[in-house]
Amino acid sequence: MSQNINSGVNTVSYTDFNNPAGQTTIQGIRGVSESENVYIAGSLLSENNLVQGLIYEGTLKTKGNEGKWHVVNFPSTPTAEVVNTSCYGPNNGPYGTVQIVGSYKITASADKAPSGNLGFYYEGPIDGSGTWIQVSPNGGNTNNVFVHSVMGGLAVGNYDIENDKNGYAFLYNTINNECTDFKVPDSLTTTLYGIWHNGGDSYTMAGGYTSLKLGKISQAFLADYNSKTKEITNLKSFSYKNETALSIITHFEGITISDENGYNMPSDWITLNREKTGASFVSVKRNSDGSFGEAQWIDIDFPDSSATSANTAYRNNILGIYMVEDNSGTKAISSFVAKVSI
Repeated sequence: MSQNINSGVNTVSYTDFNNPAGQTTIQGIRGVSESENVYIAGSLLSENNLVQGLIYEGTLKTKGNEGKWHVVNFPSTPTAEVVNTSCYGPNNGPYGTVQIVGSYKITASADKAPSGNLGFYYEGPIDGSGTWIQVSPNGGNTNNVFVHSVMGGLAVGNYDIENDKNGYAFLYNTINNECTDFKVPDSLTTTLYGIWHNGGDSYTMAGGYTSLKLGKISQAFLADYNSKTKEITNLKSFSYKNETALSIITHFEGITISDENGYNMPSDWITLNREKTGASFVSVKRNSDGSFGEAQWIDIDFPDSSATSANTAYRNNILGIYMVEDNSGTKAISSFVAKVSI
């Protein structure tokens, strides 16, 4: 049975949200402490097709025109030129600083450059003049590293290893720079995109996983995590619109707290037989025993677009990208904010 709770009273309003300098991909958001402003992380595609990191500070109003956009890039060295920086998750740092996580690529003068993307953690002023640290899970034996989100002294991300594209999730401790693997119990693969710090040692994680039981089907999940005991509790799986016939892929792209003892997540999904792909705003409340309840699904579909992707959430706002295609087949990507009335 498919459920979309209270779908008759839900409305979604859409607004473009872009850096005026070029094609913008929004990938993360966090509220600025003691302010109505937000930090938004993403990337900017320049005219020479280089990808640069972006950080925005301001309101969600006026399509991003009232805030301040900063281009930030992982620093190059004499032996390693950085050719691509992408910012995925921002957070409030100590003493008014900002924390940013993401990925970057280099070309190295050594015989063999590291393969694929490298992960990073940044802390300092919003202009990028602070401290940049490479994040290296699995002892550096990786093919690709993506650090997706950071909060409460922990960052979450994923990596692959050479000749193995199955995907591994990890936690990065921003205090001691240590990485710890994270795996959904009995999973074949785990992707970890969102983290919310509930206070103390308590965190709630969001992402997706595959299992031997479900084969090629990938489900989204929420789980609580204790940073002291390393214990995973209250694990719950989710499929698009709570369908009994599971979608091929359902994934949570991030997590934010809601007003009513729960969480809101951006989700991307692919239905059975790959008939349809799309994005949704997902709201999940906690039950009285602390477990997670059923999900409320509200589809996000930017008007007149050929594809919409939900990348991050703040309160009842979903941010992401959409694609439009003209009569000649030319495709253009733009970023958006979708405000959900629930």
